[in-house]
Amino acid sequence: MRRTALIGSTTALLVAGAFAPTALAPTALARADSHGCSPTERDRPVCAAGAAAGSATFLDPTATVEGARHVTLGPRTYVGPFAELLASEEAPITVGEASNAQDNVTVDARGGSGIEVGDRVILAHGSSVLGSASVGTAESELPAEVVAAGVDVGAGSVFLSFGAQVDGATIERNSGVSALARVAPGVTLPSGFLVLPGKDVTTDAEASDPELGEVRFINQGDIDFNEAVIHVNESLAREYTELYREDPTAVTGANVDPGGSDFNPDRDLPSFAGEEQARPEFRNRVIGDVALADPFARFAERTGERIAVRADEGEPFVVGHVHRMGDDVTFHALEGSDLHVGDDVRYGTGAIVHGGGRVVVAGRPETQTVVGDRVRLGDEVVVFRSTIGDGAVIGDHSAVVGTDLPADAVVPPNTIVLDGEVFGTVEW
Repeated sequence: MRRTALIGSTTALLVAGAFAPTALAPTALARADSHGCSPTERDRPVCAAGAAAGSATFLDPTATVEGARHVTLGPRTYVGPFAELLASEEAPITVGEASNAQDNVTVDARGGSGIEVGDRVILAHGSSVLGSASVGTAESELPAEVVAAGVDVGAGSVFLSFGAQVDGATIERNSGVSALARVAPGVTLPSGFLVLPGKDVTTDAEASDPELGEVRFINQGDIDFNEAVIHVNESLAREYTELYREDPTAVTGANVDPGGSDFNPDRDLPSFAGEEQARPEFRNRVIGDVALADPFARFAERTGERIAVRADEGEPFVVGHVHRMGDDVTFHALEGSDLHVGDDVRYGTGAIVHGGGRVVVAGRPETQTVVGDRVRLGDEVVVFRSTIGDGAVIGDHSAVVGTDLPADAVVPPNTIVLDGEVFGTVEW
């Protein structure tokens, strides 16, 4: 299913107060391209306003920035729908080059002395960085076990997965925090370690000793996955910048995806009850090749606030009739994958439904993410690379990853289900 939409033209209409091309001197353009910028009113949604698309940072117009003069964003960074960057003079935020803060991410420095996010840091959907924290700015020698395994970290990266939290901690480069896991105040997660799903790392010993059961060593698969995510989000920063400059209304509400990338080349509109529609005035973000069973009016009535249904990477999304959708819900999919969700599904506040093919193992075919009919997803639930059977119930603050969950199954609150087995509880 491919529905291409043409947005703007070679003489795109500019609305009042939106981007208007300005003639910048070469030195000014170089500064805009090579230095960080503060997303004040002039420099949103493109930061810096005059930067070339290939080096610009893009903030979705729904993103919240508090204390913008005390927020510095490096080039080629993407800030997704409903993300929050909350700073003050006493608690600034800096974000490095080629990083991203995805849908419903919170970076809140106000309870501390500031937050530093380095280059090539991935803050995935629903993750948070709080207080006085550092992510991806420090680095230590890789553990001997990682070196012996031949892991090539390349340019380095950090990955905070869905719903992960860094609360006043230091996360070194070439490390990561898995879904619904947390690193507590004062703890340093060294290079070469990844916090396991649902774990609450409260001491430096737990952060650096796999024998204690909270972390494992990173592997080449982790690094390769990060590289793909960074490439996607750099591409989104560039292509959303281009789209905005063609038509500023196209980056709001229910609207077209930017296309133009190697993983999603065409621009597509969402459809409501079979009718393709652009609804730039809509309070939520519905982007790209999304086929919703509900008419627009019913979907708007059944859904809450700060919802992102974003088919700008993987596609298509097919979404059945919504029973009720709480606030802060996110739909997304990895490149080359799609997402199918059935009828009469209830989505709790902060639920994340993410498409992606099952990690292929010998003798098992790849399976895409599917959520059946009458499923109940609790608050802060994560569903990723999984099939959820009809009538299943997933309790609050739980994750189901890489799993075929049978019809009518019940996952208790605060539970991690990984590769078909109960991996453990969410410890915080």
